[in-house]
Amino acid sequence: NWKGPDRFWLGALNLYMPQVMWVIPGILLTVIFFRADRSWTWLPLLCTLWVIGPIMGFCWSTNEPKPAPGDMTVRVMTWNIKYDRKNIKPLLDEIVRCKPDVLFFQDAVFSLKGPLGDYFRSWQVCSYGQYVIVSRYSLTDAEVYELPFFGRKKENFLRCRMHIGRKSVSLYNVHFKTPRQSIKAFKATKNRPGKLPEIIQTLEDNVQTRIDQAATVREFLKEETGPVIVAGDFNAPEYSLVCETLRNAGLRDAFSEGGRGYGFTYGHFLLKNRLPWLRVSWMRIDHIMVGSGFKTKRCWVGTGKASAHRPVIAELILK
Repeated sequence: NWKGPDRFWLGALNLYMPQVMWVIPGILLTVIFFRADRSWTWLPLLCTLWVIGPIMGFCWSTNEPKPAPGDMTVRVMTWNIKYDRKNIKPLLDEIVRCKPDVLFFQDAVFSLKGPLGDYFRSWQVCSYGQYVIVSRYSLTDAEVYELPFFGRKKENFLRCRMHIGRKSVSLYNVHFKTPRQSIKAFKATKNRPGKLPEIIQTLEDNVQTRIDQAATVREFLKEETGPVIVAGDFNAPEYSLVCETLRNAGLRDAFSEGGRGYGFTYGHFLLKNRLPWLRVSWMRIDHIMVGSGFKTKRCWVGTGKASAHRPVIAELILK
């Protein structure tokens, strides 16, 4: 993970597996050590705790900064809203409960036609394709830029400016390449073992596309002079080179800075059909990242009732 796990295809594949699975060897070794030499039992226990903590991405922020005179608090929410358009109530309930000042939606094609559009009727709206940004504050200068893509489908991101008092904040709404198809291909290798080299190459191309997309956004960020928020479905966990690329542009992850717990946003819907009672997420692939103009007061994730992704909500202090 320190090296960048997606440099290697096996590490990249592991990023999208439930990391709690690495607890199993620790438990087995604890039993073996306990029977063989109890004085060494602490070693596998320590490894198990290391998995439950850093490997699984556990965060526990203890520092909640206070706004200084002249600072403003802004509540930001990002959400990939793969939802049931026939039952929009859970989606609206989540938004009402979280009380955001600005929302970044992905996979939101035609979402503003109907009850959701009615709800945001008095808000400022900036949208293009799957992207929607709605804000209580003024939005201007909407621009769409193309991202590198792999395959036939072109991909892009939405950028605009949000004006809070005399401050202008650059907003980037992103949705990077999904790893879904390349991971599904691995599941089929048991029936087609001869296809493994081809499938590995597809996974590596998929990973590189996501890194290239993050690098493209990074180049735009280099031109920014004011406060910046980059939010959306990165399709990449915290340890990935995608997040590292954006950190190298001076961004910080809001949950890593102000969250408590694991902040997992994806996985619960994959168990919906087999284990409907077990709504457990195991990946943190949706992020809010901020530049130096912001401090994170706190950050948390919402419920998994309305979408295949849980929303991420951050309370930010605009300095």
